[in-house]
Amino acid sequence: MKKIFLSIIIILFVGICFSFYSCKEKDKNEIKVTQSQALEIAKRYDISGENVEISFKTYYYSKTSLGYQKGKRKLYYWDISKKCNHCSFIQIDAVTGNVFSEGRFTYVY
Repeated sequence: MKKIFLSIIIILFVGICFSFYSCKEKDKNEIKVTQSQALEIAKRYDISGENVEISFKTYYYSKTSLGYQKGKRKLYYWDISKKCNHCSFIQIDAVTGNVFSEGRFTYVY
C-alpha cells in the first residue's frame, strides 16, 4: 500500500514539474542591443544632445496577431525620443537592432 501511495505521489510530482517547465516561455531572443548602442543608432536619426529620453519597453503580442501565430510572444524594444515640437522619435528592436518605427512630434497649439 505504501509503495502504491509513494508511486502516485512521485508521478504527480513529476507531472507538476513537467507542466511548469513546459509552460515556462523559453526566451530564445537574447537582448543584443544595449542602451549605448541604441543611442548610437539614434544619432543616425538626428536624435542626440540634451533632453533625449530613452526607455526600454516590452510589447506582448495578442493571441490573434500575426506575430503571435508566427511564434513570437514578446517584442523587446528601445523607445528613444526628444520631446519637442518637430523633434524625432524612433523605436529600435532590442534583439535585431532594426528601427521599426520612426516619426516626429507635432504639437498643435
